[in-house]
Amino acid sequence: MPNEWKVIERVVDQFDLNDTEHEEYVMVVTKVYSEAMATSAEFEEFNEEYYNFLNREVFSDERVISTLNSFGLTDDQLAEFRNGTVSCDNLVKDWNELRFRIDELIDFAMMLKLIKDYSAQSDNGMIESRYRLQKLIYLVNRQISKQEDYSATGELQGDLGMLDHTGYRYRFTKRSSGPFSSDVYEDKNRLFAWALIEEPVASEDGTGEVAERNRSYGIELTPAGEMMVDQFDDRIEQADSIMLSSWNYAQQTVIDEVAIMTHEEVVSHINEDDRIHQTPTGSELLVGPMKKFKASEIEFLGELQGEFAHA
Repeated sequence: MPNEWKVIERVVDQFDLNDTEHEEYVMVVTKVYSEAMATSAEFEEFNEEYYNFLNREVFSDERVISTLNSFGLTDDQLAEFRNGTVSCDNLVKDWNELRFRIDELIDFAMMLKLIKDYSAQSDNGMIESRYRLQKLIYLVNRQISKQEDYSATGELQGDLGMLDHTGYRYRFTKRSSGPFSSDVYEDKNRLFAWALIEEPVASEDGTGEVAERNRSYGIELTPAGEMMVDQFDDRIEQADSIMLSSWNYAQQTVIDEVAIMTHEEVVSHINEDDRIHQTPTGSELLVGPMKKFKASEIEFLGELQGEFAHA
């Protein structure tokens, strides 16, 4: 099922875990979930049957409970996990509420533009897998992080002084499949829930990515997603914001490189970076930008808010 990871990720939000604890939870629950799915039929949609499966086979697993307990959570806090009574349906409804900051909106817009621009160059007309989406976004931020201030946009910007680097706000850690950000999956899942993207089965070969171990899922815009991107695509291309322009330039540079690569070439390209070899599995690889946009810097912010309010 294309969107299964949303509930699993969000169920621990109530506990206010720190980044390290959240990553440890993700690693444990991924293993438990994968084992449970190996003996279960694939689910085609969110429904009571799927939620019961999560409560019975995943959330109540002693490895999950033991991990959460090690973070200092009490028996009362974990009662729903132990009893298999986590209210997944309410969780999804709460998760879909539109309460966005400007930086979240820009990330949504840039991810949709990434899917559009990459799909235009891909032989498959889509991003070939969840694995590749994760790595594309990582590479965009990596590209920005190593640019000189003036070269991020490809040219000098006059007397603007030091150009603040920006990009996706996501935090990446090293996993067995390479750079991974749970926030990328969360935002991708939101776009899916709003019917702005689709995730058709692209291959019966898995990639090793989370929720993509037994098959690969492509990522493409729906007609509604295409219409939304069309509303702000040119605005991004012609943005007055130097930060947004540099981000868009870096993103297109990465797309031009990666769209023609095979899966093996993408893996090799990722591994060219010394930080991959120097960083232990489970540790932080790359953190999103500290610089945040101001409302006055995005001239089409009102239109963007309106588009997502009606998603």
